[in-house]
Amino acid sequence: MGLIVLPLLNSAGATSDVSTLGSPSVTISPISGPPGTPITITVSNIPDISKEAYPYSDLYIYLPFSESFGSTVQSQCGGGDCFPIYTHYDAVNHDFAARTVTFTLFGTINPNPVYLNGQENSVCDVVVNGKTDARYSTLCNTKDQPPGTYDIKLGWAEENAPQINHIVQTMQFVVTQSLPTPPTQVADNGNSVIQAYQNGQITQAEFESKLTALGWNQNEIRQALGTIGKLPQQLGAPAPDQMQQIQQGIQKAYQQANPIPVQITQPATPVQTTKPVIPVQPAQQVTQVQTTQPILPDQTQQPQQPQVQDSPMQKNSWTMIAILASIAAAVAIGGSLFTIKRTRKVTN
Repeated sequence: MGLIVLPLLNSAGATSDVSTLGSPSVTISPISGPPGTPITITVSNIPDISKEAYPYSDLYIYLPFSESFGSTVQSQCGGGDCFPIYTHYDAVNHDFAARTVTFTLFGTINPNPVYLNGQENSVCDVVVNGKTDARYSTLCNTKDQPPGTYDIKLGWAEENAPQINHIVQTMQFVVTQSLPTPPTQVADNGNSVIQAYQNGQITQAEFESKLTALGWNQNEIRQALGTIGKLPQQLGAPAPDQMQQIQQGIQKAYQQANPIPVQITQPATPVQTTKPVIPVQPAQQVTQVQTTQPILPDQTQQPQQPQVQDSPMQKNSWTMIAILASIAAAVAIGGSLFTIKRTRKVTN
């Protein structure tokens, strides 16, 4: 009985020769970068270890980045972070697919962690073929990875003793200095356009075109003009509604001063009268020539007083007086509005 138990105990305490398990192919991209750099490691050509005897060995990846801040996950790798990416169980199930390992270097430029399925996730988490193997939400965007050269290792180790391992691949990654934080870009909401127009750097047409391109409507553009004192009434000119009243007043005055005359049709030729032929004696017969003369007024009648009518020059004078009076009234209105707004602006 004792002879049978002894070999079993020796078998339980035996270790496999991990140096004979072979070496897969490994690539890393990129090979350097500042804090916050995403890293991708691809492990391919994984050997079949399904026939290996107990104690079984797994393929581990050793990441050194958290060592700069102290180990942040429970690890059996002597203070570093290590994770199995290919196990004996995978081999038994014929899972020899390439492993893709992704994570991001710690950096204050990283986004904040998010909650998903009841767990806090960050871009720094180590993910192997879509499955999260380690989480670093408390460290991901609170610290910058110190500059330097870091060794990323790949090796075989026993399932229950990953600190006893055989390294088959070592890759170096160089952490460079942190990039300067770019200045915050402030969206142009039109202030620069207003300032440029106020300083005379652009025309009013360019001013309105630029604000329209930024999504301003006509009412907002008018308010902007009022804010910087560029409305017509603020510059001493009548406002559009006042100008309309002025034009209506001028038109009305012109119509009153120039009524449409009644057209009277007169004959094209003067009235002709034929004097009667006075008969004479045969001896003195003379052919009387008929002459056509206009009818003359009777010399014995009293001349009538001529009616007083306005000459065209007088009519034009009255028209100009009315127009000048309307313009003067409009200018007075514009000046009053300008004075009131200027007084209000000074008072404020």
